[in-house]
Amino acid sequence: AKIGFSKAMANSWILLDRTKVESGPMVRKKVSQVQDSLQNNLKMIKAGQSDKIDDKAKAEYKKRKLVEEITEKHYKVTKGSNFSTRIEKAPTELTPEMIASGSWRTTKLKPYNLDALGMEPGAGCLHPLLKVRAEYRQIFLEMGFSEMPANNYVESSFWNFD
Repeated sequence: AKIGFSKAMANSWILLDRTKVESGPMVRKKVSQVQDSLQNNLKMIKAGQSDKIDDKAKAEYKKRKLVEEITEKHYKVTKGSNFSTRIEKAPTELTPEMIASGSWRTTKLKPYNLDALGMEPGAGCLHPLLKVRAEYRQIFLEMGFSEMPANNYVESSFWNFD
C-alpha cells in the first residue's frame, strides 16, 4: 500500500485534503481517469516492443523486479573442411615401417603441444632424522612446553666448547 500510495502521489492521481483537522487528512482523487503507463509499458515489453520504452523507465522496472533482462546467444554449427564421421587417431611418432615404406610423406602426424605442462618431477622426502625431530617437537608441544626463539640471541664465544 505504501508503494502504491507514493506512486499515485508522484503521478498526481490523488491528493491529501487537510481541510478537516479533527478527522485527519483525507485522500481524494485528483484526476477523473487514471492512465497507468506501467501497465502499458509492460504490455509493450511482452509484445517485444521494448525499444519504444525509455531507458529510465526500464531501469526502474528492473529495480522493482518487474522485468528481467535475459541475453540469448545463438550459434550456427556447420560442417567444416575436416569433417568426418570416422574417428582417426593421428600417429604421434615415426616408425621404422613408415620410413621404409615411404608412407611418412603423406601421413599427417599429431602436432606437438609445446604449451602443455609436463609431468611433475618426483618430489623428495624429509630426512629420517628430521622426521624424528619433528615428532619429538610435537610431543613436547603437546605436553605444554613452548618453543623459544633461539635465533634472536647472540652468544659470546666464551661459552663455546664448555
